[in-house]
Formats: sequence, structure tokens, C-alpha cells
Amino acid sequence: MKNLILVSLLALFGCSEQIFLQAKDIDNFALALSPADHADYVVIGKSVNTRQEASGNLNLLNTVFFAEIFQTKYAISQGGTVINSYLTGPGKAKNGLTFSDDEARYLTGGREMTIEKLTEIFPDDTYFYNFDTPDGNIRNLPAKFKRKNNTSLNPGPIRLSLYQGNNIVDPNKIDPDQDITVKWSPFQKGSHDPNNIIDDMIYVMFGNCMGKEIVHSGHAFDTKSLTYIENEFTIPESLLNAGQPFMLEVEHSNMETDVYKNIEIIVTYAASTFLDLRTIGLNKENQSCPYIPLAFDGGATDRIKSIK
Repeated sequence: MKNLILVSLLALFGCSEQIFLQAKDIDNFALALSPADHADYVVIGKSVNTRQEASGNLNLLNTVFFAEIFQTKYAISQGGTVINSYLTGPGKAKNGLTFSDDEARYLTGGREMTIEKLTEIFPDDTYFYNFDTPDGNIRNLPAKFKRKNNTSLNPGPIRLSLYQGNNIVDPNKIDPDQDITVKWSPFQKGSHDPNNIIDDMIYVMFGNCMGKEIVHSGHAFDTKSLTYIENEFTIPESLLNAGQPFMLEVEHSNMETDVYKNIEIIVTYAASTFLDLRTIGLNKENQSCPYIPLAFDGGATDRIKSIK
């Protein structure tokens, strides 16, 4: 993740000295010598999205192909310096897919009901990132999908359990005055990264009734993010309001890693489970809350997406 750039200052007051400057993740620092000082890492993946009912039943929602380019803090501080970004490859990517202009450059290639159907339009093969930066352009940065014994590497569906005060609770009877401990079924395909770039990850996200994400357990490379060995996460009661619906998402991300021109590459085979929650009591904070929470994530295709 961290790029050390050696800068030699010669003939300064008759002395020479070497100063090590870490260009990535230094706010308001203008020195950038390569595309890696603008593009931190890239992610491409196929994800399986599932809805868990209050009864515990799991219903498949969709599968999705997606890709992202994460800019460095320096690039973001400059207003976004990764531009003209697009993805090429087999299937639907043959003619190029354009990334959004969001802070994390993002694209969703398409959704199908099964990984097999998704793979028909986005084959398990190599895809290529292309983008421009003020300090050089990237062409054909490769990211390759793999299979093991001709089967998908995606994790199985995740089953969620909620606890308050060490007792399991009904998702529709959440006490707004107590923390929620979220637990999930084991990440059986999760493991340590042999390349020592990033271990397989677990993400917990929690949104309010209006589809605004108010909790995130930590993104890739965050120091406090969750890895495959974790089995629970706490949502503080301070973020809960009485008589309102909320939406929970837990994702298991099985990752293959590589590096190209100092830019980390993550190919993820992911699974997410969504669960609606409702707190008891009288809603006094937001009378405009819908009965069913709006979705903060496009994977919850059975819910109305919030307008940001």
C-alpha cells in the first residue's frame, strides 16, 4: 500500500541529504511521480446477494459483476485525478465499460440470478483497467478471474443473528436503548493472503430508514477493518431511534491479489446478506420514515434505492 519516494536534495547550504517522503495518503501534498500516486488499488468482482427474512429464511436476490478504482487521499484532495477510466475484456466488456465519476470510480456491469448466468456475459477471464492521471496513464492493467475445480470461489450464503444483552433478538423487536451485536455464519472460504497484500475481508454495513449508510466496519486496508477470522460486530445504540426500520448488510469477500506498476489488484468473489430491522417504541425523530427501509446498496434489488 505504501509507496516510499526517495527525494535527494543536493547543494543545499553546501550539504547533501536524503529525505524520505511518503507520497500516498499525505493530505495536500503535491508530489506525485506515477499513476500509483493517484490510483491506490483496484477491485473487480462477482457478488451473490441474498435477503434474510425475519424468520431466518434466505432468498437469493441476484448476482452482480462490478469494478472499482480507489483513488489515493492525495488524488481525492485534488478533486479526483483518475480520469477517463474504463474497463475492457471479454463478453459485455468487449467494447469497454465506463467508470463513474464518484470518489471511488465505480461500474456495475450487469445482474443475473446465478453466477453461472453472470459468467455467460462476463466470463472468468482477464479484464483490463485503463485510466489517465496527471503523472502518466495506465493501459491494460490486468485482473483475472479464476475457478477452482471448475467451481466458483464465491462464499456460500451468510446467515445472520442479532443479540442484545447476550440474548438473541427478533429483528422486528430491536430495543433502541441497547447495542446490537451482529453475528454471522463462518467464512469457510476465507483465508490469509499468500501474497501478503490483504487477507479475505468481512464488511458490515448498516443504514437508516432513508437509505443512508450510518455504519461501516472498515474498507479494504483500513487498520480496524474485519478479516475472515472475525465473527461479530457491534452497532452502538446511539445510532438507533425508536419505531424505525433499518437495513443491515454483511459481506464475505474471498480475494485473489496481485500488483501492477505499484497498484494493488483485488479480484473478489463475494457474498452479501441483507436483513431488515425494526426498533420498538414510538417514532418521534423522523415521521417521514417509510415502513420498509430504503436501500443504501444496489444489491438489495427488492428494496427501493435511496436518492443521494
